[in-house]
Amino acid sequence: MTKKIGWLGERICLLCAVLFCGLICLQSGRSALGKLWFVAAAGLVCAAAVVVLALKYWRLSDRGTDLAIFALRFVLAMAVILVIGGQPVQDFDTMYRAAQDLAQGGRGYLDQIYFYNWAYQTGFVAYEALILKLFGPGQLALQVVNALCLGGIGVLVRRIAGKLMPRRAAAALSLLYALYPAPYFLAGVLTNQHLATLFFYLAFYLLVREEKLTWPVALTAGCLIALGNAARPIGIVLVLAALCWRVIRLLLSGGRDWKGELANLAGVAGGFFLLFALLSNLVIWTGLNPEGLTNNQPMWKFVLGFNQESDGCWNRSDYENYLSLPTQEADEAMREVVRERLGAGPVKLAGLAVRKSAVMWGQDEYMFWGFGHLNGARKLGPLTVDQYTQVLSRGDKGVYLLAFALALLGAAALLRRGTGGGPALLLTFLVCGYYAVHLIVEVQSRYRYFMMPAVFLLAGVGLTALLERCSRTNK
Repeated sequence: MTKKIGWLGERICLLCAVLFCGLICLQSGRSALGKLWFVAAAGLVCAAAVVVLALKYWRLSDRGTDLAIFALRFVLAMAVILVIGGQPVQDFDTMYRAAQDLAQGGRGYLDQIYFYNWAYQTGFVAYEALILKLFGPGQLALQVVNALCLGGIGVLVRRIAGKLMPRRAAAALSLLYALYPAPYFLAGVLTNQHLATLFFYLAFYLLVREEKLTWPVALTAGCLIALGNAARPIGIVLVLAALCWRVIRLLLSGGRDWKGELANLAGVAGGFFLLFALLSNLVIWTGLNPEGLTNNQPMWKFVLGFNQESDGCWNRSDYENYLSLPTQEADEAMREVVRERLGAGPVKLAGLAVRKSAVMWGQDEYMFWGFGHLNGARKLGPLTVDQYTQVLSRGDKGVYLLAFALALLGAAALLRRGTGGGPALLLTFLVCGYYAVHLIVEVQSRYRYFMMPAVFLLAGVGLTALLERCSRTNK
């Protein structure tokens, strides 16, 4: 009975992954057929060629592959930083100015309502202030750390891939991810996504590195998730994915070693909640923010996420109607409007979910963050800057579409044969959990940054299934 429950839980998760990836493929494919469709097609063909050539000719050892991937991602990121540069805008500008103030010993940023409403941003401000204190004023040092994070994430993708697929397929997959353009569009942007994603996937790697997970490793992984969460508060998704993975793994094994699994569950959850609580209190004790790392406007993302008119995106109407109110009144008003919007009925809510999926996962990358500081009308050769960015986003779409097509194949292969409770199940829980969360909160294409390494890893599973099918056919 225990194994049957585990089998059912595993299959439900895998079925959701198939449905989510299938919908994203349809929405992305429809988007790819729009303006400059031939550029998207060229991007897809080039990405496929990279995979084929890597499978055929890649001969480096695992260590050599790691070094090559790190160097490639770091160099590409630095090229974008040095050529394109970056200019902090919106929240990133607010946090950067606060970091400059903090690095000089000031606390003037605490006068802004922003750091009361979203006190959790103080963690990233403290990180930026530390870099500015160590290396002096200016954005370059922060951008170099961005590039280092991008290189590190690439290595982690390769190492996790090595636990999911044969060596050469892992190398091809990690090279494909290293050439995926979208992360480089944010290389010069002072976003908290780079640092947080590095910590999250380092935790992911620790969880799957060895066949048998021990509680000290689980505890360390939980602490790493807490560090990532202090930079960008989405760590609970990875914690829940890890807990679901271990529970289903335990059920699939028939309940063997339940004491060890209980220790692992306690390690991940305990490491996460205890260290994050400590970090939050440390922010209070040091005077960085009397609110710690709390979120004093927890309903805001849901207000946006359930807005039918804006398809779950940020909009000025909600901003002016709710965030202009005093804090307590704003919270009550937002809770009321969320209840009202939830009362739209299942048909309208389902339609909103599909539209939100199209906005977040189907559309091209939003190029404003990395390129908005440039003069879009400036001519560089035959094209303007805006036209070049359109070509870049269309080429990115081709690589993106190939990744999701292979991920769909991977999810379908896992649904057919099962995961055995292995690392692929954690990967699937992570993909499904992150996708599901963004059916109810605010969406924008930038937020898919965190999930894309997991999508490429799932694509690697699909690539392996495709290679196995070809091998059987040729025999």
